[in-house]
Amino acid sequence: MIIQNTITSLFHFMPEIILSISSMVILLIGTLEFLKKYVFQLTILSILLASSFSYMVYPETALSLFNASIVKNDITEFFKYICYFIFLIQVLISRKYLNIRKLDSGEFYSLLIFALIGCLIIISADNLIVLFLGIELSSLSLYSLIALDKSNSLSSEAAIKYFVLSIIASAIMLFGFSYLYGLTNSLSISEIIVFSNTNEISNLYLFSYILIFIGVAFKFAVAPFHMWLPDVYEGSPLPVTNFISSIPKIAFFVLAYKFLDGNNIMQIDNFHNIFLFLGIFSVIVGNLYALAQKKIMRLIAYSGVANSGFIFLALYAAIEYNFSVSAFYVASYSFATVSLISLVTYISSKKYNLVYIKDFKGLSASLGFISVLFMVTLLSTAGIPLTVGFYAKYLVIDSLISKDLILVATLVILMTVVGLYYYLRIIWFMFFEPGINSLVNRGDKLSVLILSFIPAIIIMVFLFPEPIFKYIFNILT
Repeated sequence: MIIQNTITSLFHFMPEIILSISSMVILLIGTLEFLKKYVFQLTILSILLASSFSYMVYPETALSLFNASIVKNDITEFFKYICYFIFLIQVLISRKYLNIRKLDSGEFYSLLIFALIGCLIIISADNLIVLFLGIELSSLSLYSLIALDKSNSLSSEAAIKYFVLSIIASAIMLFGFSYLYGLTNSLSISEIIVFSNTNEISNLYLFSYILIFIGVAFKFAVAPFHMWLPDVYEGSPLPVTNFISSIPKIAFFVLAYKFLDGNNIMQIDNFHNIFLFLGIFSVIVGNLYALAQKKIMRLIAYSGVANSGFIFLALYAAIEYNFSVSAFYVASYSFATVSLISLVTYISSKKYNLVYIKDFKGLSASLGFISVLFMVTLLSTAGIPLTVGFYAKYLVIDSLISKDLILVATLVILMTVVGLYYYLRIIWFMFFEPGINSLVNRGDKLSVLILSFIPAIIIMVFLFPEPIFKYIFNILT
């Protein structure tokens, strides 16, 4: 029986095993002069194999693997597929950028896959130890990736700052985990939820949850826990920034969902209101600070702070444990930010980096279609109609109004309007200001086709949102 359970667990955990083996093979091949040119192809192949096998072993019912430390269900698989898709686009778009900067190496792709595996483990974990291992695997890989570009003087600084932020977040979360284990005598997240519903919630249980969600706030870069995030975005290689801005946020949303879904702690105002206050503060800080930015990556970082505030407001407004609004927002924002950073990565060439916002001047004259893709993505991030970003923001504001938080909804709308300025300024530069650097990358048609996928999804999901939202609603409720 034990052997059979182990075999079953290994079989259903095969996508992560494939990625782990692939990562180590890629690392070894990268050291061999005559084989290292194939590391890119092996990375793509490993992602395709893992996602295909994940589809092949898709569970008809929820599965509990490795003595209930890992779970597989519709929720985990849905968010894993999003991670696979985003990761594939990031890798495909980044190849030329990495080649130019001599970062197209086995260790880069190996560490990036390990970071992905860490996020996939976070999504699947139902055990505090396994969860923490996933967090650390992802974080440790990202420290090294940020510092890998030795030609960039900002990379080392960014790596140290990310290291400090991650260590603080991990330490705080681990402190909360230890309290939970001491109170419940269990490492299982599911059993911890059951404990809260069958026992009176003590101050220590509440305190442990506060610690855990302070750690989550660090990972989402919610103000005031965003601190050095703009420096990390600016100093990291663009493909690494692309990863940091999207996949870990998806993973930590699933983590938050696991700890909150069906938990009576959501009925305690002292805990519940934390999401409200952090959400409001983050929306205000993110939008106001973004107005003053002159560099594109710092602007995207503060835009991320504002959007993380929306996610926390959606978590606060979850009605009867309905987390579908926040899930929809996380997915839509992740796609938009991946599209933004991928476009910046594509435009950058051997002798030209898209650093300042003014560098966008006249871009449409040289790269008309790319400018249109950039505009669609910016409008979605800003929450303008005809994009999925508008629908996502509408759902959050509607959920706030349904809880009679009229003043909060009004403030959020006002800050969103304020935030339009820095998005529309980029669009103005692209289409209505003269001048563009002649060194801008014009790239290949395949890259342009790949870059077109997400803006097309942004518009299509806005036009037909119901199937996607209903599916998310069904798997989460």
